[in-house]
Amino acid sequence: MSDNHSARGKLTRLADALLEDIIAMPAEDIVAETDKKDIERARAIFGVAKQELSKRILIEAQTDYEAWKAARSKEVTSLDPAAAKVLFEKLRAGDTEFNHKIMLAARNGEDPSDADVAGLADDYSDLQRLDKEDEQK
Repeated sequence: MSDNHSARGKLTRLADALLEDIIAMPAEDIVAETDKKDIERARAIFGVAKQELSKRILIEAQTDYEAWKAARSKEVTSLDPAAAKVLFEKLRAGDTEFNHKIMLAARNGEDPSDADVAGLADDYSDLQRLDKEDEQK
């Protein structure tokens, strides 16, 4: 895909450069070389070509995005609240200073809420996923 992507990028840059040259060229120079009918027809052709290329690039980008989103949704694991609570308690039991640390995170002397626990569990899942990605590299 990178060869195809590279070739497509080169064609896009070429089309853009041609369009810029044509648009930047003074009308007198263009008229001296061609008649107005040819100029309008060429501009229309370049406009259609650029529009078609843009549509193709957009469709490819949308397809790539959907594939990325589908792959990412398979990687993300969400814990149910009960499992999150169990994981939270396990992490807390393994760290004797955990309660002190969480107090520093503005708990105001209250136990963490279910949303706090779920957030910590999600963060933990993300860290595990990132560790696995690092190991694969």
